[in-house]
Amino acid sequence: MIKLGILGGGQLGRMLWEASCKLSADLQASPVYHDSVHCPAGVAGAEMVLGKISETAKLTEFFKHVESFAIENEFLDIAAIETSWQAARAAKPAAGLTWPIPSLEGLRIAQDKLEQKKFFIAQGFPTSPYQEITDRDLQTPHKLQELHQNWGGFVLKKARMGYDGKGNLAVPPSGSALNFAAMKAFCDEAFQAHSRVYAEKFVAFTKEVALVSCQSCGGDFGHYPLIETVQKNGVCYLAFKALGEEKNQKRAVEIARAVAEKLKLLGTFAVEFFITGQGELWVNEMAPRVHNSGHFTQKAAHSSQFEMHLKAYWQKRWDLQDFVCAPAFAMVNLLGPEGVRGAVTRPQEPLIYWYDKESTSPGRKLGHMIEQSDSEKDLMNLLEDLKKREKIWQESLKSP
Repeated sequence: MIKLGILGGGQLGRMLWEASCKLSADLQASPVYHDSVHCPAGVAGAEMVLGKISETAKLTEFFKHVESFAIENEFLDIAAIETSWQAARAAKPAAGLTWPIPSLEGLRIAQDKLEQKKFFIAQGFPTSPYQEITDRDLQTPHKLQELHQNWGGFVLKKARMGYDGKGNLAVPPSGSALNFAAMKAFCDEAFQAHSRVYAEKFVAFTKEVALVSCQSCGGDFGHYPLIETVQKNGVCYLAFKALGEEKNQKRAVEIARAVAEKLKLLGTFAVEFFITGQGELWVNEMAPRVHNSGHFTQKAAHSSQFEMHLKAYWQKRWDLQDFVCAPAFAMVNLLGPEGVRGAVTRPQEPLIYWYDKESTSPGRKLGHMIEQSDSEKDLMNLLEDLKKREKIWQESLKSP
């Protein structure tokens, strides 16, 4: 029976572990490698192996006891993983079949948003114009002023370690004052953290959408329906079935398939897009792992994104029935409200999937709720009901 390890014990690691328990006919429950037992996976009861990715001796020992491994986020030390994996295989040569591992090239591209932009453009995917900003560009404000004049509004982005709206600085459209000092401070901080910076032109979009797909170890490809997302302070707040976007879903599938093939991705991954005012689909970012926008699959799909991610390690061909979803579905993320910090308790609301994090802070993902229906006509009602339940939960945190 296969044994897959999981690197990371946050909410995604926890849900991957739960999926491994459901797939008990083919898979042993996955051990989780994390630096603390006080994490969502540990609280849920996963077998925890303590260590950091940088502790290669511990990671090597962990790898000796699994056939392969899954990741919960892309911000990992790839060199340490490669070193530890090779050492583990050398110490314990695989008997028979050699199991695949996550695409390290996909990880490299995902870790650096500037490399992502270059990759998208090299593939001919429509995406927002960008320019790298160097230390030399900050000696005078001329280049940034020129971008401001030519583009209007744009966003400065750190190439590395940016997520959930972090690592970005919005520059308002032309006509407003250009705060060169703030932009220079943002760039200097990024450079000190060994991250490049680039400017990306604002996209006048009407919707943000995402496609959660999956590629098997045999190269077979499957996908869930296109999802519309709504952000709150840069963090995904709502995710629901995108209606009336058949043409853009077809194009999104073409792009996702090309990404999977080019980067040799294994398992579930997500590509996020903008839909412009002209109805065109532009690529925004990608993630080579299970993704927040795909949590709806826990209830609304035949098989969840977490199950499909793990099945990808041994199933070469997909049963496309696994990707079939309810006609209408929606999910709301439970984000820590403004002004509330500290310990939080498990809510009583039965729809809530709770991550069991020890504390809250503004915008922190603490859980989610999912609803589904057999009729597309119910989608707006699902969204309104989830927002109402989410508001009640938020108010319960604020009450004394």
